[in-house]
Amino acid sequence: MGVQLPSLAALAVLAVFTQAGIWVDGDNLGWPFGVCLVTGAVLASALVRRVGLWTVAPAPPVVFLVVAVGNAAWRRQSQRQSFWGNSKEFAADAVPWFVNGFPWLAASVGAALVVVVVRFVSGGMGKCRSSSTPTAVDG
Repeated sequence: MGVQLPSLAALAVLAVFTQAGIWVDGDNLGWPFGVCLVTGAVLASALVRRVGLWTVAPAPPVVFLVVAVGNAAWRRQSQRQSFWGNSKEFAADAVPWFVNGFPWLAASVGAALVVVVVRFVSGGMGKCRSSSTPTAVDG
């Protein structure tokens, strides 16, 4: 059966790959970021338990939002700037990230959904249950 990660651990894998892509690519969010994000989404979807597939597959935009806001806040703090005083300052910092990252977010969700479909086709729907749910008794 292989490795089966809980949903939060799979989301952590996705977050690590997203952050690594941002570190490698910087503010540009080009090919290196995209490869890291798509790889993280595919790995997280491939390694998560079946019950967590629908939590992990659509997660790349949310994970990217959290990581991008954290990076923007870290950058402002390291440059000795005040925290965002209003929503216009936040938008000025965040919008370029989301505009540059959107195609990669769409690609990562699409790749994760392909993994979900492959897992359902290859493994069947009958095995999708929580580990705390008792198995049915034949009889």
